[in-house]
Amino acid sequence: MPFFLKKFLTLILNDFFELKALICNKFEKTKMLRHLKIAIFVLVISVIVSCNDDDPKPFKQTVNLIITHKWKDSALKLNKENYWDRSFRIDTISVNNIIYHINNLRLKTTDSLIVDAHSQYYMVDLLQNKTFPQDIAFETPLEGVKYYICSIEFTIGIEDSITNLKNTLSTLFPNPMYSDSIKGYINFNFEGYSNKINSIKYKVGGYVNPYKNSRRIKLTLNKPFLLNRYNTLSLKADIFKLFKSKNQIDIETLNYVEKPDNDSKKLAENIATIFSVESFK
Repeated sequence: MPFFLKKFLTLILNDFFELKALICNKFEKTKMLRHLKIAIFVLVISVIVSCNDDDPKPFKQTVNLIITHKWKDSALKLNKENYWDRSFRIDTISVNNIIYHINNLRLKTTDSLIVDAHSQYYMVDLLQNKTFPQDIAFETPLEGVKYYICSIEFTIGIEDSITNLKNTLSTLFPNPMYSDSIKGYINFNFEGYSNKINSIKYKVGGYVNPYKNSRRIKLTLNKPFLLNRYNTLSLKADIFKLFKSKNQIDIETLNYVEKPDNDSKKLAENIATIFSVESFK
């Protein structure tokens, strides 16, 4: 029983015994005691019922983010052939590795509260099966507040020009994918091969017009989610959409990108479409 409720009941009972003594002297004992007992019983039940389990709890809530990489609806496996039936031909694409910057992650609530990730910058490396500098997680800034999460936002790539020019992420990551040809960071690095053209390499970067190739992504939940103490948000990254979404990429004619240009811009537009929400629990 909560402390405040124990205190309240103690005060009620003390008053009861004091009133009992007065009643015994002035009124008919049996009748008045019965009425007083009923009144105290009703009051106690009302207090107990008012203590609802949905009330905010005195702790901060945490959310762990999991990103599952897929090819369409199947789990993406490195160095395994994936098929793209284009009606006029079938392309096979195998993925050797994917590395990308994901940063400025934040959860938003229905009442415009913000929950930021622990770090500002992260890197996802599929070959190492690791996220640097640590797994992506969020913690609510306040205790005892109900957070109804309705969306998540994040940026793929490094948008800030000063961060790019000064290579400031070299202290955070062992290899932040800095490129001399870009004079900044590779936002999204794809390495693969096909049985037709062998190597496929896309180094998508750029932070100066007209090739600002980082992309801010917002994903909206199908309904608001009330945070518990521990929560897991799962995202899906469909790598097939890198080749077919906003733009269709012909791997026979576009299989190598290393600097900001019109081809890198097409890939950046496709990258913005690959993420979706799988579950929140």
